[in-house]
Amino acid sequence: MLTREQVQLRLADLERLVQEEYKPQHPPKKRDWRTYEEQWAHRIRAVMRNLGPLVHEACSVERLEGPGPKSVLTLEQKVTLLLLKVLYEQSNRRMAGMLVTFSLLSGLDVSYKTVERLYSDPAV
Repeated sequence: MLTREQVQLRLADLERLVQEEYKPQHPPKKRDWRTYEEQWAHRIRAVMRNLGPLVHEACSVERLEGPGPKSVLTLEQKVTLLLLKVLYEQSNRRMAGMLVTFSLLSGLDVSYKTVERLYSDPAV
């Protein structure tokens, strides 16, 4: 059985090892924010260019409408919305808020519940 002192000595040894050997071999990398943001914008543009055709192809299956009220969003809009939510790492409420902000451009005005229901929609 290890005593408390033995555990503390072992932890001190490990701390010394990290300080003396690991840190000099692995210096922290500096991030150039200008190029980082340019690369991020380039990646987002590439995703947006490829997203539309891929979603269209994925949603091209024939689907029958079930009972209940007609959905405000098409299947393509639902899939795109869910993918964008994941891409931008937003919560349901924040994503719905972003949609309201951009509703002038997109024509979509949905609540966070609509975004939340996308997870349980079997078509999506």
